[in-house]
Amino acid sequence: MNKAAASDRSLWILPAVFTTLAALRILAKGQPLDHWLPKWDTLAMILVMLVLERVFRYSRAVSQRSVLPRDIASTLVNLYVTGFLTGLVLLPLLNYVPEHYLGRKLVFAPEQLGPVWLQFLLVLLLVSFVRYWIHRFQHANGFLWKLHSYHHQVQDLQATNTYVSHPIDFALRNVLVFLVLGIIGFDPLVLVVAVPLSNISGTFSHCGASLKAGLLSYVLVTPEVHRWHHSAHVPEGYKYSCNYGVEFSFWDILFGTFYLPQKDGETLQPERIGHPSGNADEPNYLKLLFTPLGLYPRKGLKGASADRELKSPG
Repeated sequence: MNKAAASDRSLWILPAVFTTLAALRILAKGQPLDHWLPKWDTLAMILVMLVLERVFRYSRAVSQRSVLPRDIASTLVNLYVTGFLTGLVLLPLLNYVPEHYLGRKLVFAPEQLGPVWLQFLLVLLLVSFVRYWIHRFQHANGFLWKLHSYHHQVQDLQATNTYVSHPIDFALRNVLVFLVLGIIGFDPLVLVVAVPLSNISGTFSHCGASLKAGLLSYVLVTPEVHRWHHSAHVPEGYKYSCNYGVEFSFWDILFGTFYLPQKDGETLQPERIGHPSGNADEPNYLKLLFTPLGLYPRKGLKGASADRELKSPG
């Protein structure tokens, strides 16, 4: 009874945290904090997740201390470098299309896309829909899976490894869609508010705390939902994985990729988190960065080459 009561009490935590962070993001819009500490809202989310992970300890948690330097490096790169470099490379190409073919900087004028509230809903739905399919394709395409699979080598979902992704993989899912939105013509206010809000559940899906989400899991991507996406064993009947949604889980429900088993009224969680092929986690950030591109030197490569020369005829 005590365990069930504790689970029931935890149901309010995720909605309360999501609401508080959303309100904080909206109220702080345009304030000096945005300029003094870029990405402060993401850093605040990670801090809250760290606190929750210590208060509500997950019974199957796996220590991530040995890979903490890798986690910090990847987080800093993806928060402060990946988006900047992606914009630097792609924005001139994206801007060329409306400027060259339409004679203007934006595809549509903001007023053509309807009232602000409608644009807000359109942005949330469009972003989540596109990211769902990009994420799904990252599991189905061989090269993209090489990039994405490093994110699946983590042994547990925790705040520290939320942003452990190859920068190209991260940019495809988390930067490109927003750059495209910027040239479509949505009201700047809509983008300033909707984009950070869309990242709240996506970031919190990596929270390693033992928190029950109840019906919220059928709308948003909660940790209970996302752990199954990172399960070391893909559920039977699901080809590559399940629960591809980044913000909303209803896309998975709609397209038949949702998985959240129940038993005796309790939500089940995977036995183990990790790469579906059993690949060990990679603590070396440079290896994570260059190996998928074939740029990381293999151990013994020179020796193997020399052996081949010795064995070659003539």
